[in-house]
Amino acid sequence: MSVSLIMTNFSAGELSPRLGGRVDLAKYANGLAELENMFTHPHGGASRRTGFRFIREVLGRNRLPETSFDSASGWTLCEGWAVASSRATCDGSQTEQSVLSRDLKLVEDRIYEISFTISDYNSGGVCVSTGSGSVSEFVFADGSYAFRSKADESGLLSIIADADFSGAVEAVQVREINPATRLIPFEFSTEQAYVLEFTDHNVRIYKNGGIVVDEQGHPVEVEIPYTENDLPGLRFTQSADVMYLTHPEIQPYKLSRTSHVDWQMAPVSFTSPPEEWNSEKGFPSCVTFFEERLCFAASPANPQTVWMSKAGSYEDFGVSSPVVDDDACTYTLSADQVNAIRWMVSSKKLIMGTSGGEWWLSGGSSADTVTPNSVMVRRETTHGSAAISPVIVGGVMIFLQREGRTIRELSYSFEADGYVAPDLTILAEHLTRSNSITEWAYQQSPDSIIWMVRDDGAMIGLTYQREHEVVGFHRHSTDGKFRSVCAIPGPTQDEVWTVVEREVAGTVRKYVERMENQFGGEGSRDAFFVDSGLSYDQGVEDTVFTGLEHLEGKTVSVLADGAVRPDVLVKEGTITLAAPAKVVHAGLPYVSNMKTLRIEGGAMHGGTAQGRKKRISHVIVRLFQSLGLQVGYDGEHLERAPFRTSADKVGGAPALYTGDYEVKFNRGYDRDGQIYIRQDQPLPLSVLALIPEVSVYS
Repeated sequence: MSVSLIMTNFSAGELSPRLGGRVDLAKYANGLAELENMFTHPHGGASRRTGFRFIREVLGRNRLPETSFDSASGWTLCEGWAVASSRATCDGSQTEQSVLSRDLKLVEDRIYEISFTISDYNSGGVCVSTGSGSVSEFVFADGSYAFRSKADESGLLSIIADADFSGAVEAVQVREINPATRLIPFEFSTEQAYVLEFTDHNVRIYKNGGIVVDEQGHPVEVEIPYTENDLPGLRFTQSADVMYLTHPEIQPYKLSRTSHVDWQMAPVSFTSPPEEWNSEKGFPSCVTFFEERLCFAASPANPQTVWMSKAGSYEDFGVSSPVVDDDACTYTLSADQVNAIRWMVSSKKLIMGTSGGEWWLSGGSSADTVTPNSVMVRRETTHGSAAISPVIVGGVMIFLQREGRTIRELSYSFEADGYVAPDLTILAEHLTRSNSITEWAYQQSPDSIIWMVRDDGAMIGLTYQREHEVVGFHRHSTDGKFRSVCAIPGPTQDEVWTVVEREVAGTVRKYVERMENQFGGEGSRDAFFVDSGLSYDQGVEDTVFTGLEHLEGKTVSVLADGAVRPDVLVKEGTITLAAPAKVVHAGLPYVSNMKTLRIEGGAMHGGTAQGRKKRISHVIVRLFQSLGLQVGYDGEHLERAPFRTSADKVGGAPALYTGDYEVKFNRGYDRDGQIYIRQDQPLPLSVLALIPEVSVYS
């Protein structure tokens, strides 16, 4: 006799394999064995994540100074070459190949893009190189060119003229591809938010789905004092259009925005800065605002010290005589061990995470403000914190334990009369057991998800709504590795931006990509479920679509006018479809997988179904606005659901399906009784419930 069971929601997300026997847990019924490239909604269902839209390739700063072509200073000139008036000219007097070179201290084995313009061309050819074994093709006409070359141990840029070349070379830029990168949000307000792309000594700015450019169409760039090795240690806080940044080896700086294209980075001009801040003892490594004061903490020589500015005067650390309440104040934590402060967060109290525990700082009583003579400090927990700023979700602080693999929520407990920090990863410890979290960002809308980048390049998601007891993990992968993530407010929902490292045509490159807004359309025409993808809406039907140079040589998935087309190969940045279409989405495919835990229930004579032979005769999948899924009893035996009906237009896209879809399982008994669901087409999938018909062998 068979029994119909129902899995009403998946709010517990992916659970650890170590919980395979814990059918007594309430979350077991709502958990999954696998949830890849899908996420759980707070209200219970599980949906496929949308794709990542390609924005721009990450390139490092230009290694050539702006004035480098004003004179021959710094250049090594061979026969025929001259450098002056912002250009290098070759008069054709050379009798053999002639080299113009400059030591840029390029890093060996790294790849650089060299862009340049040829003008006043007369004859011969010229090429460029950053290494003796990596020379570009010769060019023989006026125009703008770009080549990529691997640097050798010399660190030189070389411009090589053949024996016949006569002309000028100008507008030369040398930029590293695949540089170390970190994304940081800059939020002036919920309506004006930017993404800052930090690389070695350089910042570029993104907004409204693209890079910010100046009047000439060039990306706006800001020179910064931080090297690529400094980026992980940066901490920041913001007030309106000024962002304060700290690093333990560099004096505090501030990034100011005057207009959309006018940004300035400068050292903070403090009044009466603390004597402890200097190049010998180091500088503070943490920064935040608290009670109208700008607070710094944890220099290398004073790892447990907090410095607070004058009230209402963020850059003034002066103290009056006699001391008054709004003067700057300094406090050093007293503990049995010297544990450096890793982060500070402003709440009703100043919450601090150290490598040995979590503390708070406030005024002399709960109603008082902090003054030089009225400070109270307490340690609440002893878990220790990693050097990653916490995520604030409502009134709860989500922080990373010091080893970087355990996620805890810090909140006030009336029962304990203090702060508690339970472990959120206890039921999904397999996701961080072998790999630590390097960055994270909180997407408040629409589904309250924390996105985390793991050190191996995977992305972990955590759907979190404590008021509804929703804590569900999910994991995400792509053809490449996630390296950085941040979130900013968007017009309709929070935007998730990432840096993804991909190998294209044998070269590792980094791309800035933005996760498409959560799908909610009435048809599949606007469904965007490809990675590093682009969209086309050309108004008229066509078969040829260009602009995919960033995926050269890759096989991409295509959704054309809402219908799935065969995968195509990108050649010279172009794809060609077999039939014309107007609206096309093309990008890298990814697979979404959902796998249930071992079914519990259906035993006719009491006891458990675990370990007993059981058979699923069929399963009903309750769907919402979905197309194209596969369902089966294991990953090798999946049935593709046909959604096309006689009402659908021939050759057009079928309508999105909402309702129950029944799949029959043609197999015998086994002991697991698990259900697999897969989506490998660029189409949406939302599973609301699973209703299997189960027979348990007694």
